[in-house]
Amino acid sequence: MNDARPPRPYVDPTQADHDKPRPAPAPAAAPAAWAQASHQPRRAARPRPRVAPTEKRRGYFASHWHGEQSLVRSYWVNNMLLATPLALALTGLMSWISAQGESLQISAIVLLLGLPLLAALDVWCIVGAWRAAAHYLREGGSRLWGWLARLTLGLGALQLAVSILFGFLPGLGEYWQMARGIDPIGQATLSLSADGHSLRLDGTIGMGDGERLSALLKTEAARELRRVELTSPGGRLHEAEKMATALKQHGYASRAVGTCASACTLVFLAGSPRQLTPGAQLGFHRASTGTYNPVFEELANQQLAATYRDLGLPQSMIDRTLRTPSHGIWFAPREDLLAHSLITPLPQTLAIALPPAGHASLADFDDALRIHPVWDALEKRNGGTIAAVAKHMLDAQAGGAADEAVQAAAWSPLARQMPGLIADGDGPTRRHYVQLVTDQLKALRTPPGPGQRPACRDLLDGRLGSRQLLPLPLQIRESQWLQEAAGAAPPRWLPKPASAIEIEVLDRTVGSAAMGMLSRLWADAPDAAPGPGAGCDAVIATLDRLPSLPPARRELVERLLFQPR
Repeated sequence: MNDARPPRPYVDPTQADHDKPRPAPAPAAAPAAWAQASHQPRRAARPRPRVAPTEKRRGYFASHWHGEQSLVRSYWVNNMLLATPLALALTGLMSWISAQGESLQISAIVLLLGLPLLAALDVWCIVGAWRAAAHYLREGGSRLWGWLARLTLGLGALQLAVSILFGFLPGLGEYWQMARGIDPIGQATLSLSADGHSLRLDGTIGMGDGERLSALLKTEAARELRRVELTSPGGRLHEAEKMATALKQHGYASRAVGTCASACTLVFLAGSPRQLTPGAQLGFHRASTGTYNPVFEELANQQLAATYRDLGLPQSMIDRTLRTPSHGIWFAPREDLLAHSLITPLPQTLAIALPPAGHASLADFDDALRIHPVWDALEKRNGGTIAAVAKHMLDAQAGGAADEAVQAAAWSPLARQMPGLIADGDGPTRRHYVQLVTDQLKALRTPPGPGQRPACRDLLDGRLGSRQLLPLPLQIRESQWLQEAAGAAPPRWLPKPASAIEIEVLDRTVGSAAMGMLSRLWADAPDAAPGPGAGCDAVIATLDRLPSLPPARRELVERLLFQPR
């Protein structure tokens, strides 16, 4: 290691004189020029004018977004008084479109355009109030109020998310279709009958159907309209209310010819009179707004209840309707509808409501027969029955026959089907008819007037006019049996003629006169001479013996009673 300074002499510390004074230090050398300059005093810096820092102030919306406003203003003013009503308005608009909607197309357009703005504003309100609550807590504010504010803000955000995810997004495609003027649930089909007396409504009641029906009822083609026939699963409540108003204004009748459910029942109840054809049914359930907001669901159902009440539905049925979920259905029993006079009772006998003479057409008789449960069942079993009966009745009325004779004209086409109905029936069905015939003969077993035939003998000989003398309860029982027999399943085996052994068993059991004893009941022979069979008393006595026979023999005898030898 190199050192430029000279080495210091070594001094032995043991030999040194420590009391000897030290020599004065040599004067220091003058510093260099550059070092002298560093020791010169500096001039003081000129003071600069102090500029106050400018504070950048945010606007109202930005200050709320960053949580710079007070919690009171952010929460109560911006959120509770602005965001919450807007969220409720959004949900209400969706409910209105789903359930009512004066103009579904305009409402859908408003919803599609306004939803992004409403959602953005709601997010602005919630985020800003949340940040204001955080600042409030950092500044030492009450933890209770701070966290309560956050809790309610979280619930508000959850409500917004649920409304969008479960209320709006699933129906986005439907709203888009409605905005374009297309109802996603479809529209009903309206068709007038050939004679202009009936208007058929089929399918779902959709957007614009109320206006379509009102316009159709004002046309010349509907001048002779009498009734509206309904087959619909329901649809838009507001459109159904428009249809109901139009029906009540014109005073048309309503007829359910199939399943009429949900909104369709409003149209049905608006008619007068109201008819429920055989097999038709009315279905009721709660209204659905398509949202998960119980408040709007309840409001929609309160309005539905008020509409039903105005249309005459009893409160007990309204309560049952409101208890039925919107995804279910309650089909009102026919007995309840009759008990509250909501439908016209169906005919109990074979008689129908005759069209007015002089203005009746074949279609009028055809329509009156189709709503009759017995003739409807016979038509389903043997197609063409109603057409044949309608022609006979129209011809009788056109020929000037009285109403009783017009009603009796229906028996001739029926008589051609009766042997098959009796032969094709099973044992219990045939037994019921034998008991019915026994009661009919007893009811007509009265002494005839001078020069007259016994009415019970006319019945046995197939004179159909004698059936007009039967008491009303027996006519009702015969109609019920006809409906039961016509609706029964076809036989597994075709009926076969009686064998010699069966005839011998019959002869030994009830006598040879029983074979074919009732075979001429429906012979339709108004001018026939009395048959060679036994008299009324003998026939009644034979029929009264049947309940005492063993089951197998009784069934054999009841079958052979209608087979001639």
